[in-house]
Amino acid sequence: MIDEKDAWNSFVQSGSVLDYLQYKSVSYAKRNGEVKEDKDEVQDQGTGAQTAEYR
Repeated sequence: MIDEKDAWNSFVQSGSVLDYLQYKSVSYAKRNGEVKEDKDEVQDQGTGAQTAEYR
């Protein structure tokens, strides 16, 4: 799958609506955890890597 940066660069170069939609699709998938991060990227867990506990 194309990564977010490449999708954006394709859109900027072409100005195509289809390229923009591809970019938005990739960014949405990444934001919602549907795309695995590259192993080289540092995954920021924030302060304290525990998730919130809901009661």
